[in-house]
Amino acid sequence: MNKLTFQFSCLVLMASTLSFGDVFTYGLKGYPKQDRSCYLQAKDIGHLFESATQVKVVHVECTAETETGYDFSVEYEAATQLDFTSTDYKYGGVYPRGQYDTVKICEGKLPQQQELFEKATGLKPVFIYCRKEEITQNRAWEVIITAVGKPQLTPTLGGFLLFTKPQNITYEELFNDLKTSLEKRGTLLSNLVFHSRFPMVEASIHYYSNQYHNFDLDHVTKVPSIEVCLAQAAEAKGWFKNSEGGPFSIFCGGPEFGEFELNLGTIDTPSFSYQNSVDKFNSFEECELSKKDIIKHYSGSTTKQILGGLCSRSFETAKYHVVIFKQSKK
Repeated sequence: MNKLTFQFSCLVLMASTLSFGDVFTYGLKGYPKQDRSCYLQAKDIGHLFESATQVKVVHVECTAETETGYDFSVEYEAATQLDFTSTDYKYGGVYPRGQYDTVKICEGKLPQQQELFEKATGLKPVFIYCRKEEITQNRAWEVIITAVGKPQLTPTLGGFLLFTKPQNITYEELFNDLKTSLEKRGTLLSNLVFHSRFPMVEASIHYYSNQYHNFDLDHVTKVPSIEVCLAQAAEAKGWFKNSEGGPFSIFCGGPEFGEFELNLGTIDTPSFSYQNSVDKFNSFEECELSKKDIIKHYSGSTTKQILGGLCSRSFETAKYHVVIFKQSKK
């Protein structure tokens, strides 16, 4: 072999070597077991991965076994590492991830959840299945949908804490209230799931968005009857009827030690604030008699727009005061 031929052969070898990509690893967690050995199922995982991503799978290895599924490590060859978008949240926070009580219910929801995933992300799934969250006992089954590519909206998990049982509002109504408010922010709501954790309830919010949202549920009044609370809820809804950034839902909860609480749910920075009046009263009735004058007193400010006021018992002092609601400056 002469020198020129040798140099040409080296260039061909280098070019062919550079044409291959690097090897990267993707972890697939809790994929449903089939009635056969894990190593046999690994072959199908490799074929599915190759078909959906159009990259070469080097090796698929079984790494762990759960009660209902297997974990796999997928080694693939590509010019650059693939971007994965998944409801297997990178940052799940403290809220439970499970959504359904049984695998049958979960699997029945897969078509609906896949349609929403594709609409929100603009991506076609590689994997779609139900996985059991090992820690959670009830509503432990979660929907796992994974695609390759950068999403229009990212699957995200958030939530809020609920300390009293909602009254005169259904799950569907609360879901729709939250859904409507999120859609105004360009966000799509996937699911709202309540998990009992004595002495409270954790509400997990599954949504698609290009930003992370902060959710809060504050109980702003404590009153002696459900009728009083419902009247306060109706009054407060009137304040925020045409307001941007108002509560996504207003409802009563309880009873808690014989009292009922008015709850206001908010997203990110609300358009209002509230404070307790300095004046305190010995009874709810006494507070109600003075409420009009108290609101008029605070309405005298030229720098704050007062929305209204509601009487409430103070947890700290056991006295009653007027909770003054103010419109925040734009």
